[in-house]
Amino acid sequence: MILFLSCLSILLIGCSPQSSDELSSRPFTAILVTDVGGLGDKGFNDSGWTGCQKAQQQLSARGVELDVHVIESREQTDYVDNLNLAAERGDIVIGLGFLIADAIKQVADYHTDTHFLFIDGQVEGPNIASYEFHAQDGGFLAGLLASYVTQSGVVGVAPGMDIPPVQRFAAGYRAGVITGARLQNRDIQTLTSVIGSFNDPVKGKSLAQSLMGQGADIIFQLAGNSGLGVIEALKNAPQGVYVIGVDIDQDDILPGRILTSVLKRMDRVVSDKIIAAYDDQFEPGVFQVGLKEGYVSLTEMKHTRDLAPPHALIILDRAQSLIVESTITPPATYAELDSFIPPVELLDSP
Repeated sequence: MILFLSCLSILLIGCSPQSSDELSSRPFTAILVTDVGGLGDKGFNDSGWTGCQKAQQQLSARGVELDVHVIESREQTDYVDNLNLAAERGDIVIGLGFLIADAIKQVADYHTDTHFLFIDGQVEGPNIASYEFHAQDGGFLAGLLASYVTQSGVVGVAPGMDIPPVQRFAAGYRAGVITGARLQNRDIQTLTSVIGSFNDPVKGKSLAQSLMGQGADIIFQLAGNSGLGVIEALKNAPQGVYVIGVDIDQDDILPGRILTSVLKRMDRVVSDKIIAAYDDQFEPGVFQVGLKEGYVSLTEMKHTRDLAPPHALIILDRAQSLIVESTITPPATYAELDSFIPPVELLDSP
């Protein structure tokens, strides 16, 4: 499957045009175009690919053959070519990452008979479904948890790039830390170090070590493949230092050292939209999903649950319920964070 790009190039050059009968009998085809970093990031891109595989399994159970393929982007300049290539052979094309937005719009306008699913932003078009996640919901819960677990009183954030989807996580996290600090009547400092790339684990490790050197004992990595470097830095860190994972359940990468992971269920969106496209029920539009819709959450913390004081877990459950009810609205941007009022009265009451 991973060799799809080179094989597809050969097909385009060496094959004669297909007849209408051949086209109608071919399997329904979904093609994933990754963000930079490609597969193996144990996060964002892998989650999208998992969604393709889930759709394949679910349709197979119905006796339907689904072809799923992936084209890996290595640089931002790959986006348009990769999407065009996918659109020429796919019934539905999935583009991952905020940075691919302009390319999605350009290619979708040209390939009007192809369905496009865009993950992590807003692009409008008659054949485009865009999904934007309220990652700030999960970020807030992670920050609240971190405020109760930190011993040093210093926590960190390591974004890959400072772009809107990442800022949602980071703003929510900072708001959660501020809220937890107020509830406990203590001072907690949040440090930020932007890596500058989603595909530089060496730099991710170096910046994580720098944050640890400044006293951070919990670091929220928001960095794709670079985030694996942040986790790698834990291997030489003293006990009592933790990383918070992102996008998928990363808790098993270093059991007991990943405090929790903030889940962003792209896999569910991808599998659902592929199946909808096959069933002729693909709905274009811009969709926003979060904790309330079941697309954002923390992991069950199977390795680390005992690190949090029992009262903190009660506060977390209460915060989750209040976010679902829209009684608490975590900030999605740094501008919103500036005017955020910690909801301590809501969380500190039964």
